[in-house]
Amino acid sequence: MTGSNGWTIERHSAPDGEDLLPLLREAAGEGEAADPAYQEWQQQRSPAGPPVSVVAREAGTGRLIGLATVLPISVRISGSVYTAGLSLNPVVSVGHQGRALSADLLGAVCGQSEKDGISFTYGFPSQAFLPAYVGKGGFKDVGAVPFLVRPLRPESLAMKTTGSRVLGRTASLARIVWRTPSVLEQEQLPGLEIDEVDSFDEPFAIFWHRVQHRFPIMVVRDPAYLNWRFKGPPTREYKVLAARSEGKIRAYIALRVAALGRLSAGLIVDLMVETSGEGRAAGRLLIDKATAFFREQDLDLVAGLALRHTDEFRLLRARGFWVSPRFLEPQSFRMVVRAHEEEASPSHLAYRLRNWFLALGDYETF
Repeated sequence: MTGSNGWTIERHSAPDGEDLLPLLREAAGEGEAADPAYQEWQQQRSPAGPPVSVVAREAGTGRLIGLATVLPISVRISGSVYTAGLSLNPVVSVGHQGRALSADLLGAVCGQSEKDGISFTYGFPSQAFLPAYVGKGGFKDVGAVPFLVRPLRPESLAMKTTGSRVLGRTASLARIVWRTPSVLEQEQLPGLEIDEVDSFDEPFAIFWHRVQHRFPIMVVRDPAYLNWRFKGPPTREYKVLAARSEGKIRAYIALRVAALGRLSAGLIVDLMVETSGEGRAAGRLLIDKATAFFREQDLDLVAGLALRHTDEFRLLRARGFWVSPRFLEPQSFRMVVRAHEEEASPSHLAYRLRNWFLALGDYETF
């Protein structure tokens, strides 16, 4: 497909990706990304179709030295459903870490995505790859998504982030540094019931139908997507809670425990509420339930993502969450977009972050 700088780039078509495992293990060690079961889930089960992948091979030897992948994702834009592409960070062998190979891979995979009918490609690159995306990769940096945190153990958090045992031992000072109420008053919400979700079924389809108009651009959160995203991953465990009243789902929340560097964290991976008084009340209750669940596991903090123009952001702020200082962020939370259609196409709405609804679960790594 492409040739430059001592490598060639071609579309990857192996059905099981076994030939990619040595490269993935070189880049990720024994991490999740190199697990064959995880790869099979991500690459072959997505309800929006198979991924678009290109690989780079070393000229002369044919050795695999790079990979770029775009996952098709159904996205609702102004009332119609389009296929967008979620760009994963390129995988590059240790000997080819320069920006040139990453940019070539991104250009090739976006060109193939356009041929395959993908309206636009978006991603959330790590800081190391951001220059390749917004440089030769042709993406536009559309802004940062706020990362919100609520400390659960201020003393431990202060010690781990500052390295100061004195600060860690001084509870009063740590609580001043990480000021957040330790106990939030529980609301009395007659008629609201909370239950754990084993699978996403017809009531979630009805819920999606009611909330899909909230923002110009939203990933389609129908049962097919939610079951794939939160019930399918073989290497992750999510806890999903739904709040219902009068037989209707008013809000749901998806949770996961994970390490963020040296910190133990409870992640609010997805949170969506109905735009109503009942929906907001349900959202507050679910956030409190999530915080209590994570507190029982003696974690350092609770964290999630939400854009400032959403009810979800306002609900998290009201329940004791703060926009994180940069040194606490586990990665860059900047969003990049590259449209593949003419300027009059609705896909160009993706260039404005204010048009989006986004949560931590929209990032492939969470």
